[in-house]
Amino acid sequence: MENMKLASKVILLFQDPDGFGSSMAAALHPKPQSDIIRQHSSFEIALDKYGANGSQVSGDLIQFLGPDGSLHVSILVLPNYTPPVAACAMNEVISLISSHNPSKSTIIIPLTTNTTITPGITLYGAEIGAKTEFSRDLIEKTAEPPSGLKIYSEPVACLVQMAPVLNVAMVLLYGARSQVLSRKSNTFDHETICNVGDHLATHTNLEFKKEVLKEIAPEKPRGAQEMWRDLYG
Repeated sequence: MENMKLASKVILLFQDPDGFGSSMAAALHPKPQSDIIRQHSSFEIALDKYGANGSQVSGDLIQFLGPDGSLHVSILVLPNYTPPVAACAMNEVISLISSHNPSKSTIIIPLTTNTTITPGITLYGAEIGAKTEFSRDLIEKTAEPPSGLKIYSEPVACLVQMAPVLNVAMVLLYGARSQVLSRKSNTFDHETICNVGDHLATHTNLEFKKEVLKEIAPEKPRGAQEMWRDLYG
């Protein structure tokens, strides 16, 4: 879908087992009385040029547009790809985003992570690759990620490697939750996603509707996850 246009602020979400990505996408809406409108569609991009015949990047596109049709914020909701398709798919996504105003575009990736390093719900922010005024503003009131913070999503790990090489601005927003508390109930997960969503909505002039959040499934035990990459250290 080569003619697909995106805003300079692009939120990337993935269909993870916990339902975090789909819940975040469902809860972001224009503010009440705002003239911004929300449009939803789907898209597909073939990966034949990588030799992955029959494979494609497919997902949902949510656009927030002004009354004149100007793009305010774009959200891409993508499958949680695995190797070897993940690297090809993310290269296409970065190419699509950077084809429009590459010096101004910022990719935002909201995530959650289990950590016992810092108690309570804490929001971590990290700039990867190039920097923009928006990326600096987005992480201004977040904590620096601890050295032990890891990435368990192959698409995100690919993007972290690609962004500096391609000089693309990217921000990782981590909502941290305690492993002990997240195993006890889903309540803490709900608070974590709201913490991330409120921060994101504030900086994109949107509203995070907590009442439309989908129920987040309990996380798999740590041993069932495959550790793809370390972000730091």
